[in-house]
Amino acid sequence: MKKSNISVFSIRDLGAKSRELKKIWENFLLGESSKDKLRQVVYQSWERCRHYGVNPHKQETTIVYDARQLKKILNQSKLFNAALPVLHNLKRQTENTGYIVTLCDRFGRIIYLDGDPQTLRQAEKMNFVQGADWSEKKAGTNAIGTCIKISEPIQIFAAEHYCEGVHPWTCSSAPIYDPLTGELLGVIDLTGKWMDVQPHTLGMVVVSALSVQQRLKESSMIVRQILLHEYLKAIHRWPNDAVIVMDQAMNVVEGNKRACKLLEIGSFQELENNREWIESLNHLLSSNGNQKEQEWQLPSLNLRVYASVITHEGERAGFLLHLQRNLLNNSIIHKSEQPAWQGIIGKSRAIRQLIHKCQIVANTFVPVLITGESGTGKERFARAIHESSEQKDAPFIAVNCGAIPKELIASELFGYEPGTFTGGKKEGKKGKFEEADGGTLFLDEVGEMPLEFQVHLLRVLQEREVVRLGSAKPVPVRVRVIAATNQNLEEMMKAGLFRRDLYYRLNVVSLHIPPLNERLEDIPLLADYFVKQFKEQHKKEIEGIAEETLSLLKSCFWPGNVRELQNVLEYGVLFCDEKEIQIHHLPPALQKNSPVAKKEQIPDWNLIENEERKVLLGLLDETGGNLSEVARRMKIARTTLYRRLKKYQIQTN
Repeated sequence: MKKSNISVFSIRDLGAKSRELKKIWENFLLGESSKDKLRQVVYQSWERCRHYGVNPHKQETTIVYDARQLKKILNQSKLFNAALPVLHNLKRQTENTGYIVTLCDRFGRIIYLDGDPQTLRQAEKMNFVQGADWSEKKAGTNAIGTCIKISEPIQIFAAEHYCEGVHPWTCSSAPIYDPLTGELLGVIDLTGKWMDVQPHTLGMVVVSALSVQQRLKESSMIVRQILLHEYLKAIHRWPNDAVIVMDQAMNVVEGNKRACKLLEIGSFQELENNREWIESLNHLLSSNGNQKEQEWQLPSLNLRVYASVITHEGERAGFLLHLQRNLLNNSIIHKSEQPAWQGIIGKSRAIRQLIHKCQIVANTFVPVLITGESGTGKERFARAIHESSEQKDAPFIAVNCGAIPKELIASELFGYEPGTFTGGKKEGKKGKFEEADGGTLFLDEVGEMPLEFQVHLLRVLQEREVVRLGSAKPVPVRVRVIAATNQNLEEMMKAGLFRRDLYYRLNVVSLHIPPLNERLEDIPLLADYFVKQFKEQHKKEIEGIAEETLSLLKSCFWPGNVRELQNVLEYGVLFCDEKEIQIHHLPPALQKNSPVAKKEQIPDWNLIENEERKVLLGLLDETGGNLSEVARRMKIARTTLYRRLKKYQIQTN
């Protein structure tokens, strides 16, 4: 029989046609050839079902998605979002016809279902419901599964269905493709009782599928423009760096010649044959949706790739890739190639990513907000950003906002004219903004700045000019502002202690320095660095640190972060009278954490405290030692968590 995707061209004698198909189906099950009696597409589907081992007497299919899975799929599905208005329109067109409108994913699983209430109830008997699998392998020949298999629109009528439980039905389905990649996304289907069959239902689903594809195309073009915009921003920001922008399907949207050079390719099409590249992208695509930034190595090319997610309307639209030659030393980052970073010690992932971000913003003039606990090295990072920028020869002026008396902060930052103050300089004085002109002004502890003064700082940032006290003449300044704080400015905004507009003006780029307790793998490198520094400073003959001392340092709680570790090691160097720093050379308070001291401490915890300790240990195990996540789950501040870890003698390394 000739190939045809429409089953019924006329609604005359439907009963006779149904009975004829039933007889052909029964004979096929008995082993008789039905090739010349059936449409070619149906016969081929029956043969596939027989090969799959599908039970022809099956009355219902399998449900594979539960309500929770369906909700997650619908929230993330670009197909569903694009198809929903079309599905609603199709439902209106088929109202009072006894039909059901269905949307399936590319596997043939129903993700949307609506239509005639009575038909819906009857369809439940064969599990024609949300979450059900209507692929050929699960449900035999049917319009949804067969449409997916042959990649064409198709109508299936009565006993053309391979499974007996679906014989009372007719269905028409059309595939939906991604307009840019050509990938099959899903199927639109109209299903009803066979006596209600109409030839035009196949045309209706085809038109609907094309409408969805057009909506997807319009949306994709918008996303493509967003990706191109991000690419142009990136190459403007980093004109000498290798940059690639990829879409959600991991196709290269745009990339520069520098990227081709580092990847040793003539065109980006050659990446399709690079196994190492493809495997790394597959890992990126399958990564946790909450992970906004990643990095990985391409060892064969000695490259490090940094990837950041590009979002559109809250969803992942693509990726911005930044490629760099691998300049990492096993111990200290950016050792000689970039002197500005010699003082930043560490090889932990968090520090590497932070340095990469700093390098990206260094050659811009955008404001930067550095957050982190006391002692993490906020000023050191600020200086490194300045010293690796094009303004490295211009001034770097640091101001501690918490150390300046409230009455003097305006004159310190903005300066004053001659005669403004009794006892002031006769010639007047430049403020810190003028002193930093052309360079960087570092505002440390910006959260301590008086609320009433914040509006004046905001104006300077907006207008890029200052007015000295006692003057009405504005002085233009070009200053890169880096602010730092160990406070939660968002909470301060809610409490009315920090201006929201100033926060957003300062927080163009946010850099968070992790506490030392979250990068314990850096302690050996830091310890080695500080010991070498202090033994030269204090002229001590010390070879290094004993292994048990290093183990103790890695197991300690560091509320003072790197600064506290630095002080501890200076103490150790001063009081060391052996070749290596031993535990007894450390400050007495720290020695209490030594294994010997701990054995002597007999915990006296009550029942509740013992249970809390068990909870803490369990959460640390579940989160892989991520203290921020543990604190979030326990709904306590991280400082409170540190105190409890110390109380319960829990080591976090």
